[in-house]
Amino acid sequence: MRSAAGSVNNYKVAVKIIKLHLNRSIAQLTLVYPPGHNSLMPNLLVHLFLPHESNNQRAKLLHPSALSLVIGLFVLFQLGIGKLAQTYPQILGYAAQIAPSEIVRLTNAQRQAAGVGPVQLDSELSQAAAQKAADMFAHDYWAHVSPQGVQPWTYITNSGYQYRYAGENLARDFTGPDAVVQAWMDSSSHKENLLNSRYQDIGVAVVDGQLEGRETTLVVQFFGTKLSTTAKPAIPKLAVSEVKAAESSPRPTQPPQTSPFDVTKLVSIALLAIFVVVLIIDLIAVHKQKIVRWTSKSLAHLALMLILLIAAVLINRGVIL
Repeated sequence: MRSAAGSVNNYKVAVKIIKLHLNRSIAQLTLVYPPGHNSLMPNLLVHLFLPHESNNQRAKLLHPSALSLVIGLFVLFQLGIGKLAQTYPQILGYAAQIAPSEIVRLTNAQRQAAGVGPVQLDSELSQAAAQKAADMFAHDYWAHVSPQGVQPWTYITNSGYQYRYAGENLARDFTGPDAVVQAWMDSSSHKENLLNSRYQDIGVAVVDGQLEGRETTLVVQFFGTKLSTTAKPAIPKLAVSEVKAAESSPRPTQPPQTSPFDVTKLVSIALLAIFVVVLIIDLIAVHKQKIVRWTSKSLAHLALMLILLIAAVLINRGVIL
């Protein structure tokens, strides 16, 4: 869990970096357009987005110092989003719209498409799934096996369901059931569970809460086939995938109006669009005006920013286990 002091220090460092780069940009612009110039705002836009003598014939936005400034602003923005989500969860938070019945329906649709018989919703398996989710929140872990060594199958047997076969799929940070089931289908191990012809029953729990200091929505999916009088329980195969954390805040009483994931994605796409447009303008200007530069290519700087933006978008996706 991130401490309050750590967050404050991150804010201070980011603000210092931003102030430093802003002061440098203003000083450079003032040399070309002194105070009192009657068209400072248009010239500021030219300085930022177009090749000009004030920016050494390269849009300021493509300079390494400007890229560093944008990165600093983006980091500060991410910190601010997390802080706002904690302070005003009714406005900015994680609003998952996942109905367990939809998970069951979509699961059976995938099984039908694969030529596998449907699974039937079982109340005992659903109870076991809810117990597993509650245990992950209570003991603050994200894993198939608890820190105390409790296996998933313990919750199944405790619910009264005596199984011959059983399987478990987990998901978190998704906002809709379609994305959850599709993520499982895109993973070979989870897909094997979802389409396993040996399973006859299913139980699903969708639970909101705080995990690892951050709010999230957990989806627990249990599969099972009841134990006959002559068979012995089989040890099921666990489905394992990459684990990532997601930022969140205390669960509001009303669904939040906006998701931080959506805000981050929107800002990332907007930044990407701006940089692409500026780069295209820069390349056209260089070609038409035959500008000779002794500095590195703008494309390299843009590539660095694109990698950061793509990473920022991908890290906020829902994850499975």
